[in-house]
Amino acid sequence: MNSATLLCLVVGFFWASAPLLGRLSSVNAMMMTVLIASGSLAVTLPVAFSQNYAMAGSKALIFGLAGGIANGIGLLAFYRLVAGSNEGLWEISKVLPISLVLVPIGIAIGAKFFFNEAITTEKLIGLTLACGAIWFLK
Repeated sequence: MNSATLLCLVVGFFWASAPLLGRLSSVNAMMMTVLIASGSLAVTLPVAFSQNYAMAGSKALIFGLAGGIANGIGLLAFYRLVAGSNEGLWEISKVLPISLVLVPIGIAIGAKFFFNEAITTEKLIGLTLACGAIWFLK
């Protein structure tokens, strides 16, 4: 499974299903975060250990754990958005797409600073369109 397009479809489908399933469950945001994290761990641990991905140096472990902490904070906030939509505070079809559109903006900026990736005309157009999507969703 080395097709970027196929992997993008898998990511998009499954990541879109998680908040919808979370809202259907009607559990509170903190419990939903724990359930999502536990489910993620249950799926990823066997794969990591079967592929010897668990053998890593200390630098890799530190960055990986830091990424996990950042992801956990994001999950808590994300499922608070889901819970808030259950409480009638906001619409799930507005707030979740806005939060997810911010992801490629952050990645593009981070990729430029950390990995010196080029900011191409296509990326600028894409980021401008992403900002436009946020504008129209709010």
